[in-house]
Amino acid sequence: MEPLRNLYHEEMLLKVGQAFHGLDNRFDPDVFLAIVQQEPWEEASFKERMRLVTRALGRMLPEDYREAVSLVCGAAERFRGVEYIFFPDYIELFGAKEPELSLEALTRLTRSSTSEFAVRSYIERDPVAVMKRILDWSRDSDEHIRRLASEGCRPRLPWGQRLPVFVRDPAPVLELLEPMLQDESEYVRRSVANNLNDIAKDHPERVLELAERNYGRDSRTDWILRHGCRTLLKQAHPRAMELFGYAPAAGTSVRELAILTPIVTFGKRLEFTFELFNEGEPVSLRLEYEIGFVKANGTLAGKRFKLSQRIYPHGVTSVTRSHAIKPITTRRYYPGMHSLTVLVNGVALGTLPFELLMDPPKN
Repeated sequence: MEPLRNLYHEEMLLKVGQAFHGLDNRFDPDVFLAIVQQEPWEEASFKERMRLVTRALGRMLPEDYREAVSLVCGAAERFRGVEYIFFPDYIELFGAKEPELSLEALTRLTRSSTSEFAVRSYIERDPVAVMKRILDWSRDSDEHIRRLASEGCRPRLPWGQRLPVFVRDPAPVLELLEPMLQDESEYVRRSVANNLNDIAKDHPERVLELAERNYGRDSRTDWILRHGCRTLLKQAHPRAMELFGYAPAAGTSVRELAILTPIVTFGKRLEFTFELFNEGEPVSLRLEYEIGFVKANGTLAGKRFKLSQRIYPHGVTSVTRSHAIKPITTRRYYPGMHSLTVLVNGVALGTLPFELLMDPPKN
């Protein structure tokens, strides 16, 4: 897969420079390209390249911020995609002294890329005032702006700076999100769910209170709440399990659990199978598996993954699944004996070991 940073290349940067030149002939695309590609461009990550582009714009655009913002918003209208987040990043980096103008610019820019990262520094400086503006965004007719309202104030947004003020007290965010539970846009609803899941990591009871008030209202709301409580469901939080209908798994058992690949080479797949036996009437079950990954000190750290959550009939259901043991940025792998555990409604019902080899076995 092509590295994300390669979205920034000479042809793309020249098109951006030409867009600015079309609005202001003082802007030289070739000079812009030369500034951007100065060291450490080649080694820079996606976010680092984005910031290098932003700083180059800071050198090329007029000193008058209002004039510069007009050019940024005008040029941004010609582009779409995550790689163009340097447009809102310019507002984050250079607009702190003009918050009203900057927030208006972020409203426009989020349509072509996303302003969810750039708005966070404004929230941090003045959370009360900015949340008033975000409340207006949450009622906008444009789904991109409504999504910005939710995504921009997530306490733990991936790639974005954490918002300690909302990690400590999520009340303003919860007040914003509750009216958004029935948003007509799936794009927005997914963001609302992710925001709730962020909050649940620090304030599970606050999120569960909101969920209990609203669960059962309609299918859209129920999906948001279930997805927003997914971390609590993974943790088998009793209150969450009860709310979503996952009672203790009485009368269910896991049989014939087998690891089909007892020795897994790094880069390959762990494959396993089992039979789920339900002795009683059809029942709502959440099936998960947990892999105990070997840590640097030799101990195991469990990570859970969802298999399914649905109504299971009386009798036997066969389940087969595989899991890729591949490089990811959030985990470092170590060789040795790992474990696989199958859980039903949060209860472990079977565990087996498997061995991970970091190098293919020699003949």
